[in-house]
Amino acid sequence: MLEAIAHILPKYRHFYDSCRQQFDKSADNGQMTIMSYVYVDIVQLCLELYHMFSRGSQRVGLRHRPCFSTSVLWRPLDSRFAKLQQRLVRHKQWFEAEMVPHNFDHLTQYRNDFLEYLRYQEEANMEVEDERMARRLKRVDKVKSWLSGAVDSNIFEYARQQRHTGSCSWFLDVPEYCQWKNTPFEEDVANNTLILNEHWHQRILFVQAKPAFGKTILSSHIIDDLSAEAENLDIGHEPPTTIFFHFSSSGPNRSNDAFRALAVQLLHAHRTDRNTLDALSLLMRNTSGQQKASYDDVIAVLNLLLRQHATFLVIDGVNECADIEYLLTILPELCRHADCRVLLLSRPDIDIPLEYQQWAHGSPHIIALDESHNASDIEHYLITNLNRMADQGYFGIGMDRSLIPLIACRADGVFLWAKLLLQYLQSPGLSPPERRITLEQGVRLEGLDSLYHSILIMLGRRFGAEKRIAADVFRWLSSSIKTLSTAALHAALAIAPGQPTSEDPHLLNFPSSIPRLTCGLVEIRDDHLFFIHSSAKTYLQSQASQDSNFSLYDDAAVHAHLAARCISYLRNNVPNRPLQRLQPYRPTATIAHNSGMSFRTNSSGDSGYKSMSSSDTEALPTPNLHTITPAAPPFDINMPFLRYASLCWPIHLSRALSYSSTSTQPASPRAHAALEAFVNIPWLPALSYFLASRTSVTAWVEASWRYSLPPNLSRLIPLLQDVKSVVPPATLEGRELRWVLNGVLQLNEALEGLRDEHGVSMRGNPSLVWQWGGAEGGTAGYWPIWDERRDCVLNGGV
Repeated sequence: MLEAIAHILPKYRHFYDSCRQQFDKSADNGQMTIMSYVYVDIVQLCLELYHMFSRGSQRVGLRHRPCFSTSVLWRPLDSRFAKLQQRLVRHKQWFEAEMVPHNFDHLTQYRNDFLEYLRYQEEANMEVEDERMARRLKRVDKVKSWLSGAVDSNIFEYARQQRHTGSCSWFLDVPEYCQWKNTPFEEDVANNTLILNEHWHQRILFVQAKPAFGKTILSSHIIDDLSAEAENLDIGHEPPTTIFFHFSSSGPNRSNDAFRALAVQLLHAHRTDRNTLDALSLLMRNTSGQQKASYDDVIAVLNLLLRQHATFLVIDGVNECADIEYLLTILPELCRHADCRVLLLSRPDIDIPLEYQQWAHGSPHIIALDESHNASDIEHYLITNLNRMADQGYFGIGMDRSLIPLIACRADGVFLWAKLLLQYLQSPGLSPPERRITLEQGVRLEGLDSLYHSILIMLGRRFGAEKRIAADVFRWLSSSIKTLSTAALHAALAIAPGQPTSEDPHLLNFPSSIPRLTCGLVEIRDDHLFFIHSSAKTYLQSQASQDSNFSLYDDAAVHAHLAARCISYLRNNVPNRPLQRLQPYRPTATIAHNSGMSFRTNSSGDSGYKSMSSSDTEALPTPNLHTITPAAPPFDINMPFLRYASLCWPIHLSRALSYSSTSTQPASPRAHAALEAFVNIPWLPALSYFLASRTSVTAWVEASWRYSLPPNLSRLIPLLQDVKSVVPPATLEGRELRWVLNGVLQLNEALEGLRDEHGVSMRGNPSLVWQWGGAEGGTAGYWPIWDERRDCVLNGGV
């Protein structure tokens, strides 16, 4: 590249000597001015290349250099070099013309052409600015898609809304935080790898507190405080950017998810910076070349962005990270290469690697929070809300308000306890005298476990429908194979075993009615339901709750219940007919291959299905849509629970049977009696009723093929045989179980024949399952034949 520049340039040394002699004799310095533009362009090229890979004044150029802009290309070096070549050619022409003796008019014309060219380029730059920005944003979207980072700001926004006025402000005065935050970002330090490598410990700060302290709400206040720095108009340099991530047991919980989301946030914050985009484009040319960025690619991108821009990283819920050791290993590597600041919020029981230990500098830097830090916040929160409740008559007449300040002392620094206590006291299941007794005997509610126990007792006193809905919500949120969408969960909660669903009056205001029905144990964030805290789910799954009707302690019973709900939905809520208009059979020229690769997963323990099967569209193969008319609506548009029920009922049932055979946890006498006789196992009558209807079974098979996960029941068979071996055949349950086992064996044989004989055709046209019932040979006779003209089954299917 530099050799090409040298060939373009004239003999500037000779010209310079001539110009200097002429300059001594005359006041005309036009030749020297033209030469200066050449040097300006070359220096500007070097300056831009430097800014692409280091931190500095990203938008400061040479002020006397006119703005020149072409369309932004994906190859930044090619773009800059082509632009420089073009300008040097013009410089050479003007310079040589200046050196040739001309009359004054010709010289004036050359100079006017030169100035007009520069003016035209400046105007052209303004005209194409919108186009340049559109192309730049398209590049940003391409990189975001490549990084595949889901930026979920719902937790942050929800925590900000839940934050009580004036709370958490005490943290901003903690000396360790102030020192970490106020240490300036200096360019000479940011570009000095020796200093960065030596002092990286000082840029990582741990904030630790007990579970349910309110760390997520505190993190939202920290993020707001750090973000306010960017709004400070007195800052003379580029303000720091604040990016964040919240680990959650109900969401992404791996370090890879965190780094992808952080990289996407940082890229979005600097999406208008050309140097950033150009550096990324160069980096992407040397990456793995995959459609989705690999782990190493993500770290390389994040490392580059952090090196270019001053950044605060706030990571909450570190203890929820599934690979916390790897997270704490990568963060020092980032800090060794970039001047970034990292703040980690977690519980005190995480293991910090030895490389963080640097006793001479007091590392690791840990802010240990206890009940003394947030005591005033909790007291103010409880006193304000309890006094308001007293004014509204929640405690009846003659309320002794001196009890209110005393109850705040029992929170023990757990902000969640204070929040749930208010939810409990506001429950319609308590009378005013009971609320007063609760405040008077507050010692009975000390600790989260005691409060959870009291809430479950109160929920057990409600009417049957309310109790059923609350119990189902707990089951679906804790044990669903994949997180249900709001519409799918609504449909699942309305399922009545053995009959078609009807609109339950308690679900008319779904999902806003759920927090009230669960006494605050479940909350709404962005129209989705979540446990208010991981400790609520932990308590429901613990042995302490096993005597409650809402207990999740018995995994087998939970999955058996969910399997029964799915099967009942398929039998009673899915039409006993083709899901879409029948398409004729058309032979395909596709080369057949081993269908078992896409139909069955030997590594999965869940009845042959991939364990990622879900009710949502993400992380699942896209159905083959080439046989569907473009104008036709999706076949499941009115059945939001169909995808989940079709793909996941075998998984729930296999887990229920597996946990039943391997469980060593003690059961209550009532549960033990039910286990012996299988009287209360809900999946048995539901599955029997489902298998008795060939049309329901066929509709399920068609739906599974349309979701690109053909059904396979091979792994249910040995589990059902194990159950059969312990159930006496003379009992009603024993006879029903043997009938179900025979039905599953027959169905599985038909499914295998369908895959082996017609797998390729079924992938392109799932409706063929309704058209092969009369074919000769194999298991084709199992499937009913549908007559579209009569709108009924021809071969007697139910």
